Amino acid sequence: MLNYAEDIFNTKVSDSKVIALSDHIHSTLERYNSGVELKNNLLWEIKRFYSKEFTVGKEALDIINQQFGIKLPEGEAGFITMHIVEAQMNQTIDDLDGLTQFIQKVIQILKYACHQEIDEHSAYYYRFATHLRYLTQRIFSNQISIEKSDSSMLEIIKLQYPDAYQAAEKVLNFIQNEYNCRLASDELIY
Repeated sequence: MLNYAEDIFNTKVSDSKVIALSDHIHSTLERYNSGVELKNNLLWEIKRFYSKEFTVGKEALDIINQQFGIKLPEGEAGFITMHIVEAQMNQTIDDLDGLTQFIQKVIQILKYACHQEIDEHSAYYYRFATHLRYLTQRIFSNQISIEKSDSSMLEIIKLQYPDAYQAAEKVLNFIQNEYNCRLASDELIY
């Protein structure tokens, strides 16, 4: 499963991630055989924020179901998805819960600030969510750079796209206040 994910996402998975996923699958099968179902409370967010990874997680779930002649619930594909995301980002599952909440909050701020729904199936959304994932990783690992950038680009954006600039400022203020960090203006531009 992780080899397939490596091919799809063009990333290398460490042996520890293989062990973690194997251990998870083993525990899942033990729970299934004992009649215990673990509900995935983040399934909706996982599907939404990690749609490509969730597709791989669903395929992995199908493999498990076929291999063992069982029918695990869709929530299990969400748990597998988080292992795939973790393998890509070299983070722990604990960090990923915070990461998912971070993305969810930023998207909510933008929906309210822009007074419109966001097409969560567009390439633009996927690219933005990917940017947020890497931003979150840098914030959570205290690897934020606050170097000065070219402010002329920011001034152009401020003049030509004042509504977008104000929405971006709201997100920037939220991040800086909620996560006690300072971000470079490059993040505001993005």
